Amino acid sequence: MEIVSRMLEFGSHTLSARDSAALSAPYMLAGKHMYALGNGSTLLSPIGREHLIGQMGGIWAHPARIADGLTVLISDGAGQIGQPQGVTLTERLSEVAWSWRCDALAIERRDWVVPDLAVYVTQVALHNTGSVTAQATLEISAQLSFLGCWFGAIAVGESRYWQAGQLVLGQDGLQSGWGVALGGDTTPNGCAIAARSTGVEATLSYRVGLAPGATQRWNVLLAASLQGGAAASEQLLQSQIRALSRQPGVAYTGWSLPAGLVKLASEDAELDRDFALAQANLQLLDADYPNTGRYFLAGLPEYPQLFGCDTTYSIAGTLAAGFVATSRSALARLADYAKVACGRVPHEITTNGRVFHSGNVQETPQFTIALWDYLRWTGDLELTQQLFPICCEGMEQLLPALCGPNGIYPLGDGMVERLGMGERKLDSACYYAAGAAALAKLALALGEPDYARYKVWSEELQANIERDWWIEEEGLYADSMHLDGRLQLDGHWVAVLPVQLGLAAPARAKRVLERITGEFVNEWGLVHTRRHEESVWTLPTGLLALTCFSHGHAEQGLLLTRNIARTAQHGTLGTFKELIPIGLCFVQLWSAALYIQAIIEGLLGINPDAARHSLTIAPCMPPQHPPVHIYGLQVGAHTLDLKVAPNAVQVEHRAGPQPLSLCYGTLITNLDPGASFAQEGGGARA
Repeated sequence: MEIVSRMLEFGSHTLSARDSAALSAPYMLAGKHMYALGNGSTLLSPIGREHLIGQMGGIWAHPARIADGLTVLISDGAGQIGQPQGVTLTERLSEVAWSWRCDALAIERRDWVVPDLAVYVTQVALHNTGSVTAQATLEISAQLSFLGCWFGAIAVGESRYWQAGQLVLGQDGLQSGWGVALGGDTTPNGCAIAARSTGVEATLSYRVGLAPGATQRWNVLLAASLQGGAAASEQLLQSQIRALSRQPGVAYTGWSLPAGLVKLASEDAELDRDFALAQANLQLLDADYPNTGRYFLAGLPEYPQLFGCDTTYSIAGTLAAGFVATSRSALARLADYAKVACGRVPHEITTNGRVFHSGNVQETPQFTIALWDYLRWTGDLELTQQLFPICCEGMEQLLPALCGPNGIYPLGDGMVERLGMGERKLDSACYYAAGAAALAKLALALGEPDYARYKVWSEELQANIERDWWIEEEGLYADSMHLDGRLQLDGHWVAVLPVQLGLAAPARAKRVLERITGEFVNEWGLVHTRRHEESVWTLPTGLLALTCFSHGHAEQGLLLTRNIARTAQHGTLGTFKELIPIGLCFVQLWSAALYIQAIIEGLLGINPDAARHSLTIAPCMPPQHPPVHIYGLQVGAHTLDLKVAPNAVQVEHRAGPQPLSLCYGTLITNLDPGASFAQEGGGARA
């Protein structure tokens, strides 16, 4: 179908497609156990260019792909297919809805995924706007086939599909636990199963006779079970049909952001919208599959896997937003793999739990930093104590082993995966030092005796970087180092890391930041490689935004942060892309998470230490920025409401187990549960 208009409706906010590319962009529907990627045109055309070529879209209940998708056709009494007229597409993140006309028939199709079940629903409503009874046939077809996940080593056999009463059931020939069930809340007048090159096309047909002004609805569901086969799928489908029958004629409207998330409100409608959209993106990526447990998908369509660096970069933002359970589970799952890999945190785990990439050099220290982020936001000493020994092994034994004989810095790939660099990378060296500093903070919080040793070690690593990587005539740190100690500067985005991680001496940090903002930044953000690769990724841009905020550059930090959110207005509406303004994955974990971190920790200057029942607030806001209200912020067991302005703050301690130590500027006070605090002036970063 050719779409004439496309719009996202999200609460009180709307976004409209700006061009033909946005009209035809893909959409995403998701619950914890299933997601669907489709095309706005409803054509079941291929999605995916890198992994399972052309098959990364469709309907997934990982580690299985069960269908290409569903199609809807309307034909008249003579069997002629009606031509859709005036097709509009409305997305609500919870559902997608198409509206069009075929002569006197007004048609609406609404699709959604049931949030906590592997069930996909298509609802079709027909309304007769004419003066005579409309005779038509409605056909709802599902393109069904089983396929294992990318690099899952899952062999699928010749699947069997059959009609069972008013349902179509299917089961894989080799994976006997895999089954699907297709059916609806209305008995079809016909059911056909036609073989295709892969799988089958199952079509349910309904005869329609609508009086003038009458409306009729049909719900067709596709359910999947990977632990019980067709029988379990049929049982799941029947239970959902009964649930729909209790509320006839009503589409699913229960999808919403979960309880426990923070709420942001201000006089800046764009900020309010983008913050809520970022949280909604995290909710879309919140998954729970049999072989992986609960985690955040890294990005779609290509990267539904559990990633090390993607997760660790995102933890501060996901926790600031309120996604504590999923953040906890993702870290624990990565630690399970690191525990049996000498402390090496994996880079990429397939959706059936296999390690595809054992981990780049920087991922183990990044995990240690993320565990510190987790502790300071949650105060969860129990999990931190469990994972701390893994961090110790990785940092104290694995990383030195990767440095080679007499080496100070680890060898191997880091975040920049480009040929021609030196064997040692700046980002790996910086994360090594920052990871050691995080290890010291964790040891102090846990009362571990090695705190002082870790602190001295981290300071030595920091001093080594200052001595060995600085290029005075450039005013920058080298991107890489060869085995003979020769430095190489390519102008990669990692130039910001010594400053962002707090490793650079103040004078050098000032020079680096001036050089980067003057030469490495275009209209969208921090380029990948100055003068050579001008694409702008959300990850480097988000890290630069955090750096600007931490050094008092409020306007620049906010501009970069807003640029991340601007990706939601290009292509697929409402989703934070991997590139700015658009490119690669059309929904990306670290894009939404870094946006939230930049707002909460950067713009508003909120820095928790939940294990110590402490909170520091040091805003970095443009002078004329309106106050920002944060409701329901979770700092460990404490619940807070805040109002943060450029030079003022109000805090209400709604609930907590004990007083909260609050630091604002030079003022430190203990705030009892139920008490409030207000102060003007003195707390902003210079």
